[in-house]
Amino acid sequence: MGKCTHIGIQRIDRFIRQCSSNYTKDCYILKLDLQGFFMSINKNILFEKFEQFIKEKYHHPDKDLIIKLCKQVIFNDPTKNCIIKGNKSNWDALPPNKSLFHSQPNCGLPIGNLTSQVFTTFYMDSIDHFVKHDLKIRYYGRYVDDFVIVHENKEYLRNLIPKLSEYLQSELQTTIHPKKIYLQHYCKGVKFLGTVILPNRIYISDRTKDNFYNAIENQNQIARDHKPTKEQQQAFQSSMNSYLGIMKHYKSYKLRKEMLSENLSGWW
Repeated sequence: MGKCTHIGIQRIDRFIRQCSSNYTKDCYILKLDLQGFFMSINKNILFEKFEQFIKEKYHHPDKDLIIKLCKQVIFNDPTKNCIIKGNKSNWDALPPNKSLFHSQPNCGLPIGNLTSQVFTTFYMDSIDHFVKHDLKIRYYGRYVDDFVIVHENKEYLRNLIPKLSEYLQSELQTTIHPKKIYLQHYCKGVKFLGTVILPNRIYISDRTKDNFYNAIENQNQIARDHKPTKEQQQAFQSSMNSYLGIMKHYKSYKLRKEMLSENLSGWW
């Protein structure tokens, strides 16, 4: 949650300003989310796209080696011979589309791997071209599987949904989450990447605040049970830096100060 998300948030904010002529005209926001995105990525489609890109764009004698190595990474099954830390019963409430253990054969990438972040760029490149070049939509932004389109005509956006759904299903075998379709006037705001974008202001979302608080409380519980290990300290520091990295860009100084000073138990 650093520079890239901040740029994405600012970009959508700018699109709303431009489409509404600085909040003087009506415009609407369509936000879509893909269902179980990382778990549904088709590895055959992904590798085909990646291999084609390397063969066309990368002119170097070691490109066959790069293709071979990336093929091994893409088709590696992390559920085989994996080490499960903690109690597997902790996953009981986890929806099946959030776990690689329930993915279809040759589908799914591990969330958090740096390679997964890169590979999703290749995977989703075609939908970006479809929206911007085929549909000729000007105000379009995407961050991983979160889509935002801004347009002055609400019905136009409503009619886009089945077109995008058909393309995503036929070309990428991914599905728009039916419960995460948001279509509203810009004055209602839109939640995007941990913030709420409203006219003339951007707030930290309640979900981000709750996650921030829960991360602190979880670490406090560890400190109450036993002295945190070096790895736990480093993981927690990384988590805090992530939240603070995005929150510092918005009016959240008081929130950050209160959250850290009042809730952190001093386990360092």
